[in-house]
Amino acid sequence: MPRPNAGGTRRTSHGTNKGGIVPKSVFEDTSPTIDNCAPRKITNTKIVLNKDALLDDPPSIQSNNPVTSSLTRDISSNSEKNTVHQRKVMVSQRASSALEEECIKLLQAKQYRSCEVLVMFHLSSFTSNSTANETYAQIATAYEILGDCTIHQQQVKRALSFYRKAQSNLRSLRLPLLSQDSHNSALVQTVNEANLKLKEARALAMIGDTGEAISILESSVPKSHPLRNFAISMELGNFYITCGRNTDAKISYLDALSRNPYAIEAIEKLVMLNAERAEVMRVMNGAIQTKTEENGKENKTSNHHLDVPMADIVTAYFYSNRSTSSHQINALSQWKKLHTQYPHNTHILLQIAMLQSKHPTCDLPHAGSMTFQKIRSIDHNFLDGMDYYAAILAKQLKLSELGKLSSDLLMVNSKRPEAWNALALYHEVCGDSEKALACIERGISCNKQHAYSYQLKGSILLRQERYDIAGQSFSRANAIQMDISNYEGMVESYLCNKRYKEAICTAKEAMSFAPRDSRSLTLVGLALSKASLFSRDSGGKERAKKALKKALLIDPLALRPLLSLADLYLADEEVEACTELLIKAIDDMGDSTLSEISSGLSHHADDRQVVLLSKLGVVYSKNKKYKEAVAYYHKALSINPEYIEARRGIEQMENIMKGFESPSPAREDETYDYVDYRDDIM
Repeated sequence: MPRPNAGGTRRTSHGTNKGGIVPKSVFEDTSPTIDNCAPRKITNTKIVLNKDALLDDPPSIQSNNPVTSSLTRDISSNSEKNTVHQRKVMVSQRASSALEEECIKLLQAKQYRSCEVLVMFHLSSFTSNSTANETYAQIATAYEILGDCTIHQQQVKRALSFYRKAQSNLRSLRLPLLSQDSHNSALVQTVNEANLKLKEARALAMIGDTGEAISILESSVPKSHPLRNFAISMELGNFYITCGRNTDAKISYLDALSRNPYAIEAIEKLVMLNAERAEVMRVMNGAIQTKTEENGKENKTSNHHLDVPMADIVTAYFYSNRSTSSHQINALSQWKKLHTQYPHNTHILLQIAMLQSKHPTCDLPHAGSMTFQKIRSIDHNFLDGMDYYAAILAKQLKLSELGKLSSDLLMVNSKRPEAWNALALYHEVCGDSEKALACIERGISCNKQHAYSYQLKGSILLRQERYDIAGQSFSRANAIQMDISNYEGMVESYLCNKRYKEAICTAKEAMSFAPRDSRSLTLVGLALSKASLFSRDSGGKERAKKALKKALLIDPLALRPLLSLADLYLADEEVEACTELLIKAIDDMGDSTLSEISSGLSHHADDRQVVLLSKLGVVYSKNKKYKEAVAYYHKALSINPEYIEARRGIEQMENIMKGFESPSPAREDETYDYVDYRDDIM
């Protein structure tokens, strides 16, 4: 039997087995699962564990400890000349176990420095005269506790070293088995080894070595391994997303959901990765049925025993991720239905508020603002999504409310990015973009994984015409959380910087990510149309028109592809086609299908009509039909007397007809004042 590795020299049994994972509790449990990440006491070569959580008091050492019983039998069988040594070993075992218990109590009390110092004394107490198996096990536990102490003190590399030393001692317990089966030497054999592998992988990810973290978990706890569990599948999914391996991430999250059907985060990630709703529902329902059968509740394959409507929640999430008007309205209806069942649930209210803020056309005016206010009335210290609330206030130019919100959020927690983003929006509305950017950077320093911080930074940089840095910011946001709005920012940055090839490639990437989203097809159309103006590719415009028409088939109410297609017709002097397109769009608002979609949202239908009527005025003015243009501008103003584009159009037409002004060609960067033509972050 080799000498225990108390000195910390790392033993490796296989070239790929470099890592260690997370244990969780301490002492007795025959279950093959890993609950969390607290250290376990190791009592024999099979390493039996306890289910107690990290902050629970560790149980006392049981008198029927297999190692103790075996040790006593071995010593009793020796000659009487070993009696004195036997007593010394048993006293040493009891003392070290008691010391280990005190170390664990300190760790559970979050007294990390005291625990670290005491564990050092514990490690120093081992001698070469101790029984080998017992010593390996106790040293492994000690190193794991040291790893937990140091990682909580942000000493990640030290923690990594301790986790690996713990594994080295655990491997020494099964060296005879390794020599018999070298093929499986990289695979973990016990729950403790699997936990230490997970802890090592997390530590590696913290120092940026996500690739090695993935390699460790894939080689030691593959999907088919009996010790693979929910926590490992979730972490692997997160690691895969970080490395851009979205297909692998989807598989890993589905595996996690099959192990725990109530994992809301796994559902959110699968929605973000555009998984199929039917597949997610199948996996979730299968896992719920398995849990129900395990609990002895036959014929209850639904989730009623937990009183959580998981099927409705999944449906609401998937609708929320679709961009079409019908899906947004359905998503809002689904979340509101859940809200009636659970009226004070801030998570449900947050989903409603986020829908209302990102897609304002799916609900009444100012609905998002009112929902966020309701969340704050329930929980004034609630921070999630509050930077989106700040963006709503910024759009409405409510400076005093925005200032108060940012002050409140900073008082609640100045180390959360939402608070700094709210302050950044306040400075941006005040006209101080540099202060706004400084606040965003402060928020990023608090949490480098908050995607909205990078989105907001990119939108401000776009307005400053700093296109290269803006594109990088949107790209970083997309690396954290893939979203069509991030692709929109990247494509716009490339187009403004006249980098048309990159714009087209990014738009096609967006279409691969979300092939059923009208916004991704719109991006392809915009990129192709802009590129065709500066290239010899005569087919670019036709491909652009085709993409925009497909976008309109997916979402007939979307304005951005509609007006982009109208602009393309105007650029090609296809005035009749442009006029026909716009008139048909106006008339279609009376169509039964579309009116059903927009029922209850007449204010948004009116807004859409105003934009289309004003656009028709522009088309007729380009065709020098000034009286018709004035008539359509007046129709737009009859619906919304404050619409600026129509007022400007009438003024221009009157000057032209009086001979005071000559018709001017359309500017290349001309845009229109309507909601979804350009999805700004704020």
